[in-house]
Amino acid sequence: MATFSFILYRSETDLRPGSEPARALVETARRCNERFGLTGFLHHEEGFFFQWLEGEPVNLAGIMARIERDPRHRNLTYLAQGTEPERQFSRWRMGYSTRSDASVLRWMAEHPVVIRERSEYAAGMLAFLREREAFAH
Repeated sequence: MATFSFILYRSETDLRPGSEPARALVETARRCNERFGLTGFLHHEEGFFFQWLEGEPVNLAGIMARIERDPRHRNLTYLAQGTEPERQFSRWRMGYSTRSDASVLRWMAEHPVVIRERSEYAAGMLAFLREREAFAH
């Protein structure tokens, strides 16, 4: 059975959710993820990106190096990383949602998530992204 590496991160951005530059970023990510066998989900809200990416370790590391250099991502913070026996977002090269779909801040306030604990926060973010998958663009 294969295992997949994953990374969950948060970064700051000046892109407006749903704007043409944001849509272009998502389309480029989808093409790039297709080429490298990556899947994942991106939520864009209030000046932040929250993204889960998964795939083969070397490909994931290469994409993350690109994201770290991308000026559209600032103050990138790794929330979680590791391996999983199966993909969380196998049907999405890059799912995408915005606050107009659902607010992560509201979701966190309504669910018992301990934001101070990184592992709890990461588990909460994954749960939020999994729920968004049903409404993704």
